[in-house]
Amino acid sequence: MPVFKSGNFGIFFLFFGWGCRQNDVVFAIFDAMSIPLIIQTQEAFEKVVEHLSGLEAFAIDTEFDHNHYAYGFTLCLIQIATPDTCYLIDPFAIADLTPLWRVLESETSEKIFHDCGEDLRLLHLHGCSPRNIFDTSVAAKMLSLEKIGLSSVLFELLGVESSKTKQQSNWLKRPLLPMQLEYAANDVIHLPALRKLTAERLQAQNRWEWFEQMMRVVEQKDYSPKSKETFLSPKEQRDFTPFQQYILNELYRFRDEQAKRINKPHYQVFSEKIVYQVMEHPVVLNDWMNLKGIHYRIQNESVAEQFRGVLEQAEAAAKAQLLSTQKRVPTGQEIAEWQRKSTRYNRLREHVFLPIKRWIEECYGAHFAPYVLSNETIGILIGGEMKLSEINPAFQQSIIREAAQTLNIDISAFE
Repeated sequence: MPVFKSGNFGIFFLFFGWGCRQNDVVFAIFDAMSIPLIIQTQEAFEKVVEHLSGLEAFAIDTEFDHNHYAYGFTLCLIQIATPDTCYLIDPFAIADLTPLWRVLESETSEKIFHDCGEDLRLLHLHGCSPRNIFDTSVAAKMLSLEKIGLSSVLFELLGVESSKTKQQSNWLKRPLLPMQLEYAANDVIHLPALRKLTAERLQAQNRWEWFEQMMRVVEQKDYSPKSKETFLSPKEQRDFTPFQQYILNELYRFRDEQAKRINKPHYQVFSEKIVYQVMEHPVVLNDWMNLKGIHYRIQNESVAEQFRGVLEQAEAAAKAQLLSTQKRVPTGQEIAEWQRKSTRYNRLREHVFLPIKRWIEECYGAHFAPYVLSNETIGILIGGEMKLSEINPAFQQSIIREAAQTLNIDISAFE
């Protein structure tokens, strides 16, 4: 049965029932030579990095908190599976993670992820840009699997049952619970086998080159956080006047500052309902100490006074900018233009792109087709935001052109 062992070789965690079902027999994933190690010292960490630097491939995943229990995007655990060991690296205990970042950025070893988008965003925040990536979720999409979540793919392709019950755990707390560690390890230990099988199927279906193109796109994508121009939701931007929007945005900015100061997510600081109340009825600030839904660390007169100051300054600035207190009503000309664009969009979608998409479904699979020609891509092409020749990876262009030529549909206007 699997044993989890700490990086200082002093603590053991024993787990039961970790395995996969084959012929109704549950068997252990690792043998005695492959004990997963919890890495909690710099010395043990550097030995892991030395081991990884000599490998052709290894699997990797991360656990993180993204504004759920704390403010911001926090790396909480790094799981790595090699051919003989599973490492669970505690980033809170490691002073310098840069040696691992250098290994991840090296082209010499392949890094196997499943659905690497959030992992790459997090790693980029730490100054790490991984290279030579194999994403098994992308492979699953390109094989036209209906469900591409890790547990679904593992069960369909490998017959492995994988629980996701600890996905919403508080990964910030220490010590991590045995069930959390089991869950974390399960996210990587099967990825090498999954990589091998999906690669074989991609090659058998002549989709390997397409997959390689997609991986290059994934690696070259800009994962830098987008600058925040507004704290308002699209609905708030529609429902409130310009005057109200300005004030509301400043109140949200104040909430964000408080959330960052006490290291709590926005929803734990105070709710949108309270923000609306303060904007519409500033007198509620007089009862700040008795309002429900405010974090105890900011429920004091000092913060209430700061909040009042932000509100007053926002109102003054909105008035100085002569922002309208009326919702903007579109002109007749604007309405006519929207109707014209809507008619054109529906016509092109119905008579040009949907037939192409149906052809792709018939030839390449119903679950692969949206990956080549998604509704978003259709909208971008019709709207002129991008030309067909600019779509990346290039195999998508080729398939769309192949379909159009076969169906005798003229797409020259989108080239």
